[in-house]
Amino acid sequence: MSLNDLSATQAVDKIRKGEITSEELVQACLERIDQIDGEIEAWAYLNPDYALEQARKLDIIRQAGDPKGQLHGIPVGIKDIIDTAHVPTELGTPIHSGR
Repeated sequence: MSLNDLSATQAVDKIRKGEITSEELVQACLERIDQIDGEIEAWAYLNPDYALEQARKLDIIRQAGDPKGQLHGIPVGIKDIIDTAHVPTELGTPIHSGR
């Protein structure tokens, strides 16, 4: 089974058991995005380096025994209508380009 086929519950379980890392899960997601997003165009902005950096940090926190909630280490996408550090918020329209 591909990491991209796991439900969030299955992925959390595998991360908790040490069978996979958050970094591996994020890498699998990024590879899948690379395979199909040209056709779908679901991502207005994607920063793979930052996503992997955050995943590595989350892995270190988990290894230290201090997970930050039930979904610790699970990648999520944030719609570009929500102001988020390190990410442009363009509200899906060229009017807000560069915001």
